[in-house]
Amino acid sequence: MPVTDAPVPPYDGPRGILHADRHDVAARLFVATFLKQKSSPLPRVDIEIPGLPGLQGELAELGGYSVGSFTLFANKQPWAITTQLALECVLIWERASIAARYGDKVVVLEPGMRILVSSEPDAAADRAMARIRPAA
Repeated sequence: MPVTDAPVPPYDGPRGILHADRHDVAARLFVATFLKQKSSPLPRVDIEIPGLPGLQGELAELGGYSVGSFTLFANKQPWAITTQLALECVLIWERASIAARYGDKVVVLEPGMRILVSSEPDAAADRAMARIRPAA
């Protein structure tokens, strides 16, 4: 049996993401999405992703599944739930003032850039989410 060094996704498929804490998912998705932009030096003011399709792919990767690049049936699973969860994450990022929608793109704001250039981006993203997390 071949041994693989592939990382284990943090969530178990779409259902795992659906049942996870939204703020935790938003923090993980922010770091996973925007740290991939480090091919050029940070900080930058132009870090963006191509919008919802980019987020859907990143979110599916966190769950260890694929949504494909196009569907004629937007209500089919896992595409529909992945779309809903990606949009929820963007709303959380906007509430935390770390990223915002700009046309059909999502752009990192200055507080989000501080997360990405920190020595521990995962922890910094968790702290940003903790500031806006509703009281239990």
